[in-house]
Amino acid sequence: MMKSGSWKSDVLCLGILMGLCLPIGIHQVRKLALINPDGVLYIDLGHRLPEDYVGVARRYPPGYPLILWAAHAAATRMVGHDFPMLRLYSALGVTLLCQMLALIPLYFLGKLFLGARRSFWALLILVFLPYPAQYAADVLREWPYVLFLSMGFWLLCRALRGRQWWMLALVGLDAGLGYLIRPECGQLVLYALLGLAALGLVEKSIHTSTLSGAGLLTVAAFLLPVAPHVRATGSIAPHQLQAPAAKGPPTISAVGPRAASDDALVFEVPEGELLELPVQASDALGAPLTFSLAAVPVGSRPVYEFRSPATGSRVWTANEREKYLLLSTYPRAVWGWEGIACYAYVRADARVGLQGVWRLWSPTRARHFYTIDEQEKELLLKKPAQDAWLSDGVVFYVWPPGRQPPDATPVCRFGSQERGYSWAVQDSATHEARTGTVAWYVHRGDAPPAGATIAGGVFRWRPTQGQRGDYQINIIGSDGQLESCQSVIIRVTAAPAARGVCPPAQYAGLGWLPQTLYKVVSGVAQDLMVVFFVPWLLGLFWRLRYQADRLEQVLIVAVLILNAGLILARRLGLGPGDDRRYALGMIALTIFYLPVGIEVMARWLSSIHPLPQPHWMPRRLPGLSWFHLLVAVGLAVCLPRLLLASPGTKVGYRAAAAWLQQNTKPGDVLAVPDVRISFYAQRQGLLYLQHPDSRRADYIIIIEDGKTPQIPEQWHREYSVMVDRRTRKTLVIYRTAPSGTQLTGQESR
Repeated sequence: MMKSGSWKSDVLCLGILMGLCLPIGIHQVRKLALINPDGVLYIDLGHRLPEDYVGVARRYPPGYPLILWAAHAAATRMVGHDFPMLRLYSALGVTLLCQMLALIPLYFLGKLFLGARRSFWALLILVFLPYPAQYAADVLREWPYVLFLSMGFWLLCRALRGRQWWMLALVGLDAGLGYLIRPECGQLVLYALLGLAALGLVEKSIHTSTLSGAGLLTVAAFLLPVAPHVRATGSIAPHQLQAPAAKGPPTISAVGPRAASDDALVFEVPEGELLELPVQASDALGAPLTFSLAAVPVGSRPVYEFRSPATGSRVWTANEREKYLLLSTYPRAVWGWEGIACYAYVRADARVGLQGVWRLWSPTRARHFYTIDEQEKELLLKKPAQDAWLSDGVVFYVWPPGRQPPDATPVCRFGSQERGYSWAVQDSATHEARTGTVAWYVHRGDAPPAGATIAGGVFRWRPTQGQRGDYQINIIGSDGQLESCQSVIIRVTAAPAARGVCPPAQYAGLGWLPQTLYKVVSGVAQDLMVVFFVPWLLGLFWRLRYQADRLEQVLIVAVLILNAGLILARRLGLGPGDDRRYALGMIALTIFYLPVGIEVMARWLSSIHPLPQPHWMPRRLPGLSWFHLLVAVGLAVCLPRLLLASPGTKVGYRAAAAWLQQNTKPGDVLAVPDVRISFYAQRQGLLYLQHPDSRRADYIIIIEDGKTPQIPEQWHREYSVMVDRRTRKTLVIYRTAPSGTQLTGQESR
């Protein structure tokens, strides 16, 4: 069965390996409680293909989402109809298929270097390793990446060993296609250049021009699929290193211990004491945020301004959800962000004497109209159909002329009914605003009270004597283009008679580099279930030191150094991640040295205590009984984790998702701590890290760990379930108060 020259033996070996891989993968899928959070992203990107290929490619490598899209299209044709979870099932199926297909080039790669027998045993162990098997039973791009990486590496080794230079074109093409799955697949080009350089040093008979031409052929073939991708996205850098392609709306999700709200958050501080409020904020695409402060009248809110470059029409709104809808629904060429125009009120009873501003929309003129005169509004609504106006209702409340306080600023209206009206705040420095008719009065933001500052995302204020009272401050987070706001009311009270002072805690992190190196090594060891880690290292050393030729030494050492460097660079540059997943490529290309290490250990044990060797075992291989025993022990260590169902982490997520699917409307928005909850619930989700943004969500999902969280009074507890049996955490679903979202006339029609 193990004769390296028999193609029947190769077919039999691959049949056994793939025959074992399939039921193990199906079992892993069946016991899977939740897919990896990355899988939700991949499925979502695949759903957007191929209509928005450029948009997907600018955000993420499009190769794996494209595979998922093709798998879903094929599954839909086979089933005859589409249904919500078909995308998940097809994604799981095609990922498992990629693992099975990857065994083919891996087998022939191991056979090329170390023979069919060692290749078979190495892949048999790989199939039984629990963590690599779990990657194949999840929506992850690890095995599709290994498929292209191993195929290209096998083709490269064949080309260099057989001096078949034309095959380097296939290597480059494979590397380019793999680059679209994971940019790390581009390492194949580097291996090709190193291999050609090694051949040039070992064999002087090969002309330099031949080697140079072969290298250029590899690079050209690599650029063949990569060049269109670079042209579409504008960058060849991996997505992790690219700046955000477009700014997304930033979000302030919490101030201090309290979640963001449309209403001002109230805090109290005695005179002379320091108030520190960390601001939790993020940008949709990870852009850095800067913060500023504006003192505004108590009870007011910012009025946001949008402008249409095509018509010049402006949209003013004080509604946070309408602001978000305009930013997320329309491109900037339709409604461009102009920032905070002024401050007004959203409740008629916020101050005595306020009057509502009506907003109307004309489909024929593609313009908005604003007025505080109800008679003027009614006249416009009664116009004939060819010049119809539609009402958006009252959008905010302002001061009418004659009732304004001293600190109010006029808003002027200018133009005519025929030419169209425009509105502008008086101090906007436009000539028309200065000569227009005063329509109403609003407020502009002033400097914060003395001593109030915000730096490093933390609001600080130590009120002095004489500053007692209520102060409303608008905290503004900006990514350079868009802004997010949260108002706070600071209630300064009398200084207490005595108070204690708590010294700040000091923290220091030491030894981060050794810890990082340990994490990288442990990721590789965990993939090998630790028990196979030592024989893997021993096999690499023994083979490369005593048996491998120069070409094998160069290529395998390059694989080890480059992949270990990639894992380390990712951890240092992008932060902690799952090192086991990123080590899979290196393990797959070097798994064949594991049987070599086991053979060395078996010979050493046999010299100490030989075991009886059955008559059917080859006598030319001493210690073969110990070899099989060691392999059996290693596989026995793997089997419990591989086959036994785990208690299930976060199984409460599925229960919560099922409740949400049955008890919410399809258009409801969920604020979730994990995107998988909204994915399985088949609802739109807003991911938050610490504090949810209740202004944009209909339901809030909170993970409680026994501590009583501060829940706003307007939230209603609807459902709760334990996250899992391992922890005491509880998942709680809250229903937020109706927000009364308003839409622009153009959007609602």
